[in-house]
Parts: sequence; C-alpha cells; structure tokens
Amino acid sequence: MPGPSHPGWIALSLVLLFLGLSLGNPVLLAGAVFALLSVLLTTAVSPPAGTSVRRSLPRTSCWVGDTIAVQRQVTVSGGVGSVIVHDVLPPEAQVVDGSNLRVVWTWPGRRTADVSYRIQFPKRGAFMLEASAWEAQAPFGVSRGESGYADASVEVSVVPRIRSVTRLNEVRAVRKNIRYRDYLSKTGATTEDFREIRPYLPGDPIKWINWKASARAASADNVPLVNEPEPETRKAVWLFMDVADYMDVGVQLSNPLENMVEASGTLAQYYLSRGSMLGAYAFNTYGGGGEMLAPDSRMSQFNRLVQMLTRLRAGSPEQDLLQSVELCKNFLFRLRPDVFIITRLDALYSMPGESAGSLERFKAAVRRLTALGGRSLQPGRVKVVHVDPQLSSVESSGLGMEKWEARLVARDLLEAGASVIEWEPAREEFISVLMRSVGVYR
Repeated sequence: MPGPSHPGWIALSLVLLFLGLSLGNPVLLAGAVFALLSVLLTTAVSPPAGTSVRRSLPRTSCWVGDTIAVQRQVTVSGGVGSVIVHDVLPPEAQVVDGSNLRVVWTWPGRRTADVSYRIQFPKRGAFMLEASAWEAQAPFGVSRGESGYADASVEVSVVPRIRSVTRLNEVRAVRKNIRYRDYLSKTGATTEDFREIRPYLPGDPIKWINWKASARAASADNVPLVNEPEPETRKAVWLFMDVADYMDVGVQLSNPLENMVEASGTLAQYYLSRGSMLGAYAFNTYGGGGEMLAPDSRMSQFNRLVQMLTRLRAGSPEQDLLQSVELCKNFLFRLRPDVFIITRLDALYSMPGESAGSLERFKAAVRRLTALGGRSLQPGRVKVVHVDPQLSSVESSGLGMEKWEARLVARDLLEAGASVIEWEPAREEFISVLMRSVGVYR
C-alpha cells in the first residue's frame, strides 16, 4: 500500500506539533520534527528513476517436485528510495528459496540488484506465472514514482515423474507354455493379404473403403464397405485410468491420482519399449466425460501419453467404467488388448443398505472386457490395479476399513474374471509391482 503524499506528511507534522505543544510531550514534538524533515528531505532528493526489471526462466518445464529458478534483475539509473518487485504465483507454486516479493533500496548513482528465487510445483499441470510487477517509491513512501511490468506472462509445464523401466526389459518372465498367437493381438501395420469386406467403423483409414462394393450394396444407413487387410500380429495394451475426485485425496506428491499417473506411465513405457500397441482412456475427468488416446506403437506415443497425464484433473464420478468401455468398444474389438484398469477398489464398496449399482456396473464392464478375448486360451487379460489411498486418521473412515473394503471388492472382481493387483505406494514403487506381475497371467 503506498504511503501518504507530501500534503499528508505536512498535515501529520502539524497535528503532532500542536499536540506536543498542548500536552508538553517531547515525543510528539520529536515526531513532528521528524515528519517535517522527511518531507523536506524527499523534496530535495529525486526518487528512483530509470527503473527496469528483467525476468527470465532457464527452463519452462520440469518434473513434479523439481525446482525452477526465476531469475530477476532490477536496474535503477539513479535517485533515492525503494523499488518493490512482486510476482503473483499460482496457488500450486511453493517458494523454496528466496522470495517472490522483494524491496530494493537505492541511492544516488546506477545500481543493479539480483532478486531471484526458486519455486517448486508438487502437482503436475500447466501453470501461468504472471508478469513481474514493480513500483518505485520515494524515501519513507511519501510519494510514488514509476511502475510497470517485467516482460510477459510465462506458462510452466510440470510433467509427471515416470520411473525408468530399463531393468524390466532384462526380465525374461514370459511363460513358455503360453501360445504365441494368444499373446499377440491383430494390430499394427497391415499386410497386403485380403481378410474380409465389412461395414465401415470409426477409425478405419479412408483408403480401405471399397467404393464399388459400397455403391452396389447401398442401404438406408449409407454406411460404406471397407476391404479389411490382414494385419500383422502385435501385442496390444489398453489403459483405463480413473480420475474421479476420490482419487485426489491425501498429500499432493503421493495421492492415488498422482500414483495412478506413475503407474500409467510405467506401464506405457514398458510395453511400448517392447513394440506393443498402446491406447488409453481417462474417465471422470474434470468438466465431465473423459479423454481418449488413440492406439499407436511408436515411442512417440509415450510422449503423447505424458502430455495427456500432465493436463488430467480430477472430476466428479459421473462416468463409470462400463460407459468408458462402450465409448472405446471399436478399438477394443479390433485390438483384443490386455486391459489395465487403475482405480481405488474401496471407492466401489457399498455399505449395508446402500445400492451396489456402481460395483455391479464395474463387474459388468470387467465381464465385457474379458469376453473380448474370445476363444483365447490365455486368461487374465483384464487386470485391475488397486491404488492404496494411504489415508490419514482424519480422512479414513475407520482403522483398516479401506483395505478390508478393497479386498471384498477384489474377491468379486476375481469371480468376474479379472486379475487384481494391489499396490501400496507407501511401501514400494510400481515398477517393483510390475516386475512381479509382468508375463504372469493368473
């Protein structure tokens, strides 16, 4: 807040002088003299002039939990007074070194001051750093001088930290008694061999359309026919990621939502490095609905997934797994993939007297995904990853209740045909869980 102007200081000195003389108080008289001298001094001395502030960031992207240096340099050509520099930070940013609000005192002559600081983002996402604001003031704040902004706003991208899976690629855990063709899915690059003529489905390339056959078989729905070539065999994996608000509980750096991001990135890195086809769908996202990542087998797919994970925000649980499967059914039918569903099983548990609709629909979705395997002799293609919420005593509904509820739900899902992977992030990293389960289909 700016200080009083010259007339304000003069009025203050006169009031103090009157009170000091009336009451015979030397302290009030001294205050009156000080206020009057301050006005006279600042009238004779020029306030800071020729002020400029430069701000720069060596990098505008980082991992979750890393720090970013915000470099600021204040230059004043001359004058006496102070220059206040302030950066308005997003609520998620934490200052770990220095301060985003600094006061630089100046004196006659040119002066340059470094007012840098460091910030940390405990959550992933894209955050905006507004332009640095600065204001020059005369001594004692008796008058305001120049003011302005440094440079422009900067967007900082904070991406999730994904553990390396290099050591996983050295694990030879594929069971020898699994048939190779059961391990693979009909995906990937197509061959020149003709497979069948069928109605067009969303996602089919335009070049597959058989225009002559479509014209001969024209019907009321006007769906064209396509020549589907025989595809190469390649393993396919699909991720269903639950982003509901019940995942965003606990501490910022380690809650089910952030742990879900870690698990998704680890799975994607592992399977893409082995040449697998990968697709993903996040449901219950902020704003309603979900977000889909079309399947691909190139390593650039990992970067696209990381970008998708970076912008995910928790939303209300309005879209369940069964609805998500319906939205992805065209890809799932064609790929016949292994499916990983990452969620909190205890959130599906229904207390006595409550409707068990959410769990029943979840089981229906699992059964539908299991049926996609067709005549495959390899069970366990649907895996549900339960992320332990690690709730505090205040957030928890009771001692051990969440684990008990999750195990009851896991038992029902096993009967529906899914494999359940229980992961406690507080005890181990997901990469260790993956090492135990990779290649083993129960």
